[in-house]
Amino acid sequence: MTHAAPSVRPVGLLARLVQVLVFRLVRLFYARIDVQGQAHLPGEGPVIYVLNHPNGILDPVLLMAALGRPVSFLAKSTLFGNPVGRWTMETFGALPVYRQRDKGLQGGSRDAGDMMARNEATFARCRALLHGGEALALFPEGTTHSGPELLPLRSGAARIALSAEAEAGWALGLRIVPVGLWYEDKTRFRTSVLVVVGEPFTLTTYAEAYGAEERQTVQAVTGRLDAGLDAVVLQAENAELLTAIPAIAAWTAPEGTAPDLSRRHAWAATLLAAYQRLHQTDPSRLERVAEKARRYASLLQALGVADPWRLEDPTVNRAYLARRVLGLVLLGPPALAGCLMSYAPYRLAGPVALRLVREDDTQTGTFKLIGGTLFVLVGWILEAALVGWLLGPIWGAGVFLVAPLLGYAALRWSEGWHRLRELTSYRRLRERRMGLVALLTERRRDLALDVVAAVESITKAS
Repeated sequence: MTHAAPSVRPVGLLARLVQVLVFRLVRLFYARIDVQGQAHLPGEGPVIYVLNHPNGILDPVLLMAALGRPVSFLAKSTLFGNPVGRWTMETFGALPVYRQRDKGLQGGSRDAGDMMARNEATFARCRALLHGGEALALFPEGTTHSGPELLPLRSGAARIALSAEAEAGWALGLRIVPVGLWYEDKTRFRTSVLVVVGEPFTLTTYAEAYGAEERQTVQAVTGRLDAGLDAVVLQAENAELLTAIPAIAAWTAPEGTAPDLSRRHAWAATLLAAYQRLHQTDPSRLERVAEKARRYASLLQALGVADPWRLEDPTVNRAYLARRVLGLVLLGPPALAGCLMSYAPYRLAGPVALRLVREDDTQTGTFKLIGGTLFVLVGWILEAALVGWLLGPIWGAGVFLVAPLLGYAALRWSEGWHRLRELTSYRRLRERRMGLVALLTERRRDLALDVVAAVESITKAS
């Protein structure tokens, strides 16, 4: 049986422009988006990505930006409650899911019966998309959150996947891919994100069980999804531990060099697993290592050292610093113009976003991205209008057209300046306080040896 996938995204030049713009803005907000496990990504055909959900509506958009593939996803129906919201959601492939708490609200269902009917229609669209060979992103936790551990998974993702395969006579070839999103700092501009892709699996082995015991099979697949997410999502028993372990992982790379985001994640996952084992089997050893890490962290904080690896980097010489200074000088004039045009509205976005979302940091990144874009754009329009009024419309149009380039120049100059200050301060610290730098280096290596030895002891014991 063939199923025609319904159109989800509006087609047309405006929709394409909005998609490109938003993906560029996401890549601007997060300076680096890395993908670990690209070999696990299906090249084509139907696929369901199941993900953790720490950052609201940005999670599926970031997934699309990282993978370079259109992906449909479920979003709460209230986001579709007005024409602009509906068009925007559908532009990015969102499908409405109706929640009990939203009954009676704009975009919500009327009553329980209406909610069930509308959700079944949405799930039917999901199955049709899969039968059309498209991709779907599902968040089986059911809500976005900032907790240190995954919430218990709901069964909706397993039900959609199994029913789609059953409708196709178990010949669909659907692949389910667990994906973990790890934000370096999801609310801060110009930080990094790692997309961790786990091993995909198919559902053909569940065909007989699904026909005989549907409910138990759904539970079994949900358990497999849970195990898949456990393998790609960093989790800890509390938020403090989830913050501390990646920091220790950044300091103690077993290779002896500063780890990139992917290796930091992998090493942090190893350290978290070792922490759980040591907590049960050798708590005194765990406390010794933790105390050493606390003392090292306190020393870094007292000296204002954010990245201890820079103290050991021999490439930061005078010639390297001179090239950076020259680049800043050449970029200075356009950067100054961009700063004058964009800085005030850019700075306004942060406080406004925090005021709107209050304590909900799962929405802060979204509001900062949207607010910053709107405020800066309005600022450019007003500045261009003023120049057009004073000097003529051609000058005003020119100002508006070059404003994005000048704003980007200001951003890169600012990043280059902060980087130069950091490198200069580290070089000065090396030159003037060699004994202290040697102590820091020795402490870091000593901590790394203890951490690696603790991990190896766990590995041998198992």
